[in-house]
Amino acid sequence: MTNLVPSQRSFSGPGLIPEEILHLLDLSMAFHMQGTNAISRQLPVCIWGSPGIGKTELVQSFARERSIPLTVVHPAQFEEMGDLLGMPFSQEGKTHWAPPSWVPTEPGPGILLLDDLNRADARILNGLMSLLQTGGLASWSLPPFWWIVATANPEELAYSVTPLDDAIAGRMQHIRMKFDRNSWFTWASTQRLDIRGLGFIHHFPHLLPETISPRQAAQFLALMAIIPSSDHDRMRLLATSMLPPDWVERLMTWITLDQPDWLTPERFLTMEQPMTALQSLREKLTPEQALSTKLALLDGITPLIKEPANLSARSSQNIIELLADPQINGNLVLAFLHHQPASSPLHEAVLNSSLVRQKIL
Repeated sequence: MTNLVPSQRSFSGPGLIPEEILHLLDLSMAFHMQGTNAISRQLPVCIWGSPGIGKTELVQSFARERSIPLTVVHPAQFEEMGDLLGMPFSQEGKTHWAPPSWVPTEPGPGILLLDDLNRADARILNGLMSLLQTGGLASWSLPPFWWIVATANPEELAYSVTPLDDAIAGRMQHIRMKFDRNSWFTWASTQRLDIRGLGFIHHFPHLLPETISPRQAAQFLALMAIIPSSDHDRMRLLATSMLPPDWVERLMTWITLDQPDWLTPERFLTMEQPMTALQSLREKLTPEQALSTKLALLDGITPLIKEPANLSARSSQNIIELLADPQINGNLVLAFLHHQPASSPLHEAVLNSSLVRQKIL
């Protein structure tokens, strides 16, 4: 008889970008919350992808943005079945179990994240089979409407993982995550990472993720952000410790010559925290370089706004933040407004901003 259960090695399709996975998670969780049958009550999702591309962060963001409680456990840290089952104790001649401290106790909705599932020992994976299928073990069960999500690393790559057999894999819905550059830069723009380094990575697209992982890049840029542009010795020391040798000189040259071309008009219009990006420009570039970048943003934004009435609230607010920047003077504000219909919501919103209005009064 042919085995129709897909093996772990079949989870190698083209993959989905983070935004697509978020839509799938919404769909899967809505299905789980219905609870109309055994399948919908417990159908865990396993997100596959290379280390450092943001699988865990994606689940954390999903839970945070929807105000859903999240419990994260790492099965690879379990040394024995007691770490999973809890501790037995005797009471009135009967054996009872005290669940592990990480087991949720409040009713859902909630998410139990089994992070790096296939890095666990085979004994632990076998012990998790009942949890994946029914939402519980012999010693404890998840409260109502708690949903299991797992992350895993592909077996076909050189990672220290335990292959999932068909009995375990067949209990989950599987999603393959791929690295998406635009999603990563959108996320990075909100993280106070170094704007010079972001420009460098944007200019050399094959650096990420082929040479270093997105997680390594974020760690590097976070450290880079605290080093002044003038301190080349410390910058070189940091780069030498975290980048391949042939990339160190490229980075040092970029810091002294180039500008953060990742901050495009299209990206600026959709940023969640534009003030963070503008502040980074002031902190990390010379005043002339920062002003040049802001003027390029204004010039690039103007032709993008063909129908100001249809402009999103986010884009309108970001434009106001740019016009309110101390380096943008009143003449530049008036020049921008000259291209906008006086009756448009954007024109009115700009004039209603006290920080912008005082520049042109």
